[in-house]
Amino acid sequence: MVLYSDEIIDEIRNSNDIVDVISQYVVLKRSGRNFFGLCPFHKEKSPSFSVSPDKQIFHCFGCGVGGNVIHFVSKIENLDFKSTLEMLAQRSGINLPLAENGQDAKRIKLKEQVYKINEFTAQYFHKNLYTTKAKQAQEYVKKRKLDNNTLQAFQIGFSTNYDELYKALKKQGFTDEEILASSLVSKSR
Repeated sequence: MVLYSDEIIDEIRNSNDIVDVISQYVVLKRSGRNFFGLCPFHKEKSPSFSVSPDKQIFHCFGCGVGGNVIHFVSKIENLDFKSTLEMLAQRSGINLPLAENGQDAKRIKLKEQVYKINEFTAQYFHKNLYTTKAKQAQEYVKKRKLDNNTLQAFQIGFSTNYDELYKALKKQGFTDEEILASSLVSKSR
């Protein structure tokens, strides 16, 4: 999975003038500050497709489609976001960082593990609510008149000891770095 930073996306967008890019697909004519042409996304006889070089956006007054250069290329070429960025980066000579190596890959893996930790934690505490250790919590649930469907829908759970989650996560094979990154457990002396 490749993720690009907002800075890279901005650089790609700013390096590809919208008028230049759209001119490769649509015949544009200047009218005042903007350019107009026939919309490539629907059939029309009079130009309703407007491109603003000042704002670096396009808009069709006929079909309502609009956006920036990334949106245009994605729609006209039928590409996903990642492929569109790669195409525009290549067009403007920008080298994209590879997330498969280095810090980006480590950050992505850590983020995935944190999601798994959160998922495990919700299930773990929810299962705890149905154990004999949770008598006090079960009484509270009855008092609040929460039915089983509500308990399951919101994954309502119960925790006993301060370190039980840490021990359960370690038992599942999560590292200290991953556990601390989840912010569900904090480190103390």
